Amino acid sequence: MKKLVVCLCVFALMAMSNAQDLQQLLRDTNASWTAAENEVTRMSPAEQQGLFGLLPGVYNLAEFPAEALISTPVERGSYECPHTAVRNQGSCGSCYSFGACGTYEGWALVKNGQTTDLSEQDFMMTAKSIGPYGGCSGWYLDTSMNLLKNNGVTSETACPYRAAEAACSSSVTRPYRISAWASTTDKATIQNAVRTYGPVYVGFAVYNDFMSYSSGYYAYTTGSLRGYHAVCIVGFDDTGFKVKNSWGTGWGEAGYFRIRYDQMTNSVQFGTCFGGSFYITN
Repeated sequence: MKKLVVCLCVFALMAMSNAQDLQQLLRDTNASWTAAENEVTRMSPAEQQGLFGLLPGVYNLAEFPAEALISTPVERGSYECPHTAVRNQGSCGSCYSFGACGTYEGWALVKNGQTTDLSEQDFMMTAKSIGPYGGCSGWYLDTSMNLLKNNGVTSETACPYRAAEAACSSSVTRPYRISAWASTTDKATIQNAVRTYGPVYVGFAVYNDFMSYSSGYYAYTTGSLRGYHAVCIVGFDDTGFKVKNSWGTGWGEAGYFRIRYDQMTNSVQFGTCFGGSFYITN
């Protein structure tokens, strides 16, 4: 027991030191964002690894709906679409479920003002039954959209989230589903999709520095690749996107982060990896 306590204390001190070093680097380079120790940086490496649940997948672009660029000029200034609250996936690689469910919930608010609370638990266990992987082991962007279309999802009250693999009751119904989705890697189309349809479901590469994000417009600065993560875009302005995360409200800007547009075209691949950015059209 004493060894465990000592190990945890050492890890906490290392995390604090790393965060301080990053803070200094960001100040020295006049970065567009700030870092701080938070609930995520205080996790063990194994717990942190459970946050990354987006897999590269075997997506086939030939089977995607034809991309229709939305060329309507986007006015300067900021916009934020209706969406539901930030949630916490815990140390379970189910970010794909939270991103997809959050996208549906926002789309329902935009479409007809309907407030929904989808079961991320049901989503991830359906994904596990479809395979490969799913559950807490991660899944894919395009197959998530197809799950919403072909399988549907039950409500949170019918199958609450447990941050672990556990089946929902066999008696649940799955009334929440979509008829069509689209994808893009075009920034203006993503912006117009947020205005027209609501949140946009995206993935990106997570590096060590992102774990310490506190505020501002994130841009990769330092650190190695940790994994890939799924989230949903809920707004934008002249500098970048506003994004709803699933790491709880104790991380970032009350659970959100902002990210510069140039992170779409570098190694972060925000909104451009694994098939692009996905949105519900009907």
